[in-house]
Amino acid sequence: MTGHKSTVSCLAVASGILYSGSWDGTIRLWWLTDHTPLSVLEDDAAGSIAPVLSISAGTNFVASSYENGYFKVWKNDVLVKSEKLQNGAVYAVKLSGKWLYTGGWDKVINIQELLDDESEVELRDVASITCDSIITSILPWDERLIVGLSNREIKVYYKAS
Repeated sequence: MTGHKSTVSCLAVASGILYSGSWDGTIRLWWLTDHTPLSVLEDDAAGSIAPVLSISAGTNFVASSYENGYFKVWKNDVLVKSEKLQNGAVYAVKLSGKWLYTGGWDKVINIQELLDDESEVELRDVASITCDSIITSILPWDERLIVGLSNREIKVYYKAS
């Protein structure tokens, strides 16, 4: 599968589709069955092109994070949200049901609820967790949030009752 103009930096799979993010600022979608290209997700706004650092795919949504501090949410291949989250890179993004988790250079995990109605998509800030190191990876699992950090540590946070 070829098509990116620079390094492939991240991968995700959902519903039989492979999502590939690249330093060229694009996300490409591929059928897993025969490896044919489906579409390309990119933001054509001036100054918005930056390397894709992380992607996470769900049923109708794809979330992506970028070196320039932005994260973006796509619904059915259409950009529905683009927000600058911090001044440094956002290294990790993860969609889990209606929850969006992001983290990066600013050492803060942001937890947002994805609110979707037919006409628009909103993100509601729910919580943030300050860490003592740069967040490099996020994995929500079984009422836990597992976080990889640049100081070589892995932290596990438990959902409050």
